[in-house]
Amino acid sequence: MNNRPVLIDAFEQVYQRVTSDSTGEQGHAMALFVFALVEGFAFDLSQIEQLPEPDQVACLDLFDYCLNSGLTEDERSAASAAFRPFVEIHSPGWRH
Repeated sequence: MNNRPVLIDAFEQVYQRVTSDSTGEQGHAMALFVFALVEGFAFDLSQIEQLPEPDQVACLDLFDYCLNSGLTEDERSAASAAFRPFVEIHSPGWRH
């Protein structure tokens, strides 16, 4: 993951939180949230409500940024590529 695309600040904050809990439930929920946001997938927001407050705030700030500022295709693609591995860690069939 050293060669990941550069992320804008709004995504970088969430990325740092995800990498600190990359195989845990909180990191997984945050990675799924971002991945769903940038790929246009449905996401159950109640998962965000169960995160610690700083993680909730980071996700809501990111959502607000995307809603109000929008993303370029390059920003969307970079976020998708950066968070995909954390989503796939929890996918059926993934092996250590």
